[in-house]
Amino acid sequence: MTEYDFTWNRPVELELPCGLTRRFQNAYDALDFLDAEWPTRRGPAYEQAIRLCRNALRDLHAAELARAAFIAAAEEAGMRLATDPDRLVSFLPQRRKAVA
Repeated sequence: MTEYDFTWNRPVELELPCGLTRRFQNAYDALDFLDAEWPTRRGPAYEQAIRLCRNALRDLHAAELARAAFIAAAEEAGMRLATDPDRLVSFLPQRRKAVA
């Protein structure tokens, strides 16, 4: 399985504590952020998000549960869902626009 096999139906866009907005496409993106960059390393929602994101990497049916748990963990950590797409930071390769 690749990370694209378990992409969420809708990405999660969070406003980070630094003021930027970041998009998470799947449980792999979320787990990486939870493990490496999460502002707090405790809390029941954080623990559940870690567990469900790991499960989603093995079971495609768990992906949307992992998404919901990731959102709950973000709320627990004081992060909000993004409302301004212009402030979005994406680490995915962008397609080049055609020149007219």
